[in-house]
Amino acid sequence: MTFIKFPIVPILGGFSIGIVIQYYFQFALLSILLGLTFNTFCFLAVYFYVIKKKLNTLFFESVVVLLCLNLGILSNYFNTQINYKSHFSNSILERNLIQGLVTEKLKSTTYYDKFILKATHINGQNCIGKILLYVPKKEKTEIEVGNKIKVFETPKTLQNPLNPNQFDYSKYLNNQNVFYEIKIKETNTIKVSTDTNFYYYINLIKSKLLKSYDVKSFKKDNYNLLMALLFGEKTELSKEISTNYTQAGIIHILAISGLHIALIYGIVLWLTKPLLRFQKGKLYIFLISLCILWFYAILAGFSASIVRAAVMFSVLAFAKMINRQSNIYNSLAVSALLLLVFNPNYLFDVGFQLSFAAVLSIVIFQPLVRKYSYSKNLIILKTKELLLISLVAQIGVLPLILYYFGQFPLLFLLANLIAIPLSSLILILGLALIPFNFLLPKVAVYLSVLVNFLIELMNAFTAWIVKFDVFIIKNIAFHEVLVLLLYLLIGTIVYFVYFPKSKNFKAILVSIIIFQLGYFLLNSNEQNNNEFVVFNSMKHTLFVDTKNNESVFYTDDFANSKSSIEAYTIGKFVKKYRIEPIKNVYSFNKKILCIDSLGVYITKHKPEIVVLTQSPKINLKRLISTIKPEQIIADGSNYKSYIQLWKATCEQEKIPFHATAEKGFYRLK
Repeated sequence: MTFIKFPIVPILGGFSIGIVIQYYFQFALLSILLGLTFNTFCFLAVYFYVIKKKLNTLFFESVVVLLCLNLGILSNYFNTQINYKSHFSNSILERNLIQGLVTEKLKSTTYYDKFILKATHINGQNCIGKILLYVPKKEKTEIEVGNKIKVFETPKTLQNPLNPNQFDYSKYLNNQNVFYEIKIKETNTIKVSTDTNFYYYINLIKSKLLKSYDVKSFKKDNYNLLMALLFGEKTELSKEISTNYTQAGIIHILAISGLHIALIYGIVLWLTKPLLRFQKGKLYIFLISLCILWFYAILAGFSASIVRAAVMFSVLAFAKMINRQSNIYNSLAVSALLLLVFNPNYLFDVGFQLSFAAVLSIVIFQPLVRKYSYSKNLIILKTKELLLISLVAQIGVLPLILYYFGQFPLLFLLANLIAIPLSSLILILGLALIPFNFLLPKVAVYLSVLVNFLIELMNAFTAWIVKFDVFIIKNIAFHEVLVLLLYLLIGTIVYFVYFPKSKNFKAILVSIIIFQLGYFLLNSNEQNNNEFVVFNSMKHTLFVDTKNNESVFYTDDFANSKSSIEAYTIGKFVKKYRIEPIKNVYSFNKKILCIDSLGVYITKHKPEIVVLTQSPKINLKRLISTIKPEQIIADGSNYKSYIQLWKATCEQEKIPFHATAEKGFYRLK
């Protein structure tokens, strides 16, 4: 029986919807099992009816999708480790000894090195779970992936964003099953030992490959970019380089994905071509391809994008082995389904979403690309093909880029025209360097000079593109609802391109109206949300007074407040704003008094709220008895010792106290 033209697609759709439902509603296991049992009985009953041709297949297909939806809910539940009784969070005491393995090194902060610790024991008991581990740089504790760790600390739940519309790092980590963190304060609370495990050997091989490249032949930024391009090692990549590639619209070349796997797969097929002479040559080629692709995927960090590419090319390689023409939609759906079964939270990974959206868009528009890129001149053909593929890929990821990054580079076509061929050449030469590094190091030095020159050229070109700041549309306010509505609009346009009828053009007009209506309603909703916000800023003070979609930001340090201001204006759909210096008194439904380092609080007005900033040396008990405020707020610019003292005083005086460093920003509606 036919499901629809591409049978795996609706199964994937049902499974994905189930993952989303469980992600937001968090059903209990008993409820999930009851629902799954009911759906299974329905599936079996309908199946036997269909066999006897007493029911149409459309109803059966709907039951199958519902069953897959339930399986998606169940899969998400079992993938969330915190749901298990053996999770270490269920055994936390006042004093804890946690043992585990370092499985990943993350990008360092100014003061800390960061690692993912896979817990194996807590207080002598077996456990599961992951912990974000902060180790201070000043202690110079040498930690490598694969090391065994003993930590004499108590894990704390990850902190939510401390400022409005800020990137939610805790949510990002939750999607990787990391819900707790440990910040090491003293070296005597951590013990590090080496161990020979899977992570150790993978890190050892990766380290040998990274160190095989002659660092002296590369500039520091060029070497770090090459390591990111080849092995996904972005921990040392400079912020300037990363920002330039993002603003130029070519950051995707630094994410190991289909481009890398396609090149490696092509090289493997070329090298193993002589094996076709043997009777089982295709099987040998398939097994060799599989081993090399997945070994490279493991070395590159097993990110969602490279796993997706490795799965997809594995499916294509299998189809090639058995002489079957694999449907590209089914290949994409199968690879996505396998990934989501392995880890349902991949669905919320930005890289996963962008890579699948780009590939799907390229596949959908492939007939048009072939039609309009045709030319007898090979150079013109390849140039037109590259431009059109870049364009259609950008169409596919446009809603996601607007939502996640809030900007759009208008020169992305020009940037991709140069960057993609250049990065492909660098990738090929970089991979070719590996055998030379070990076998012919002198030859590798000369080849490294060429690679360094090409990277320098690509960096210079990217920096030149970014200089045209006027062609980068920034601070675009976008919402999850607008993402769905924009994809609806793109879908109607695609349908009209393939079926150019007047009624299909009407569908485009209707989707445009729906998109505009959605934007208008979201914008109108924000206009009614007037508020006064005290931000959590470490070294400066920042307030905002928003009324009727217009904001006034109060700060004496605009440079350091810029990122917080941009995030706020994008999230709130703010159209106009201005910057003013800090004042002592504000009025927003309630009178607000700001006391800075001068410690002056004599005022004619009787404030209901007092904001303490820049560590004022005041007697808080006397202030409370004099002013009698309803609430005390301390922002992040105050000393921690002062905050603890003020907190104790407020508890004694029975006055609400809000420290932004602990609870995040304070919002007054």
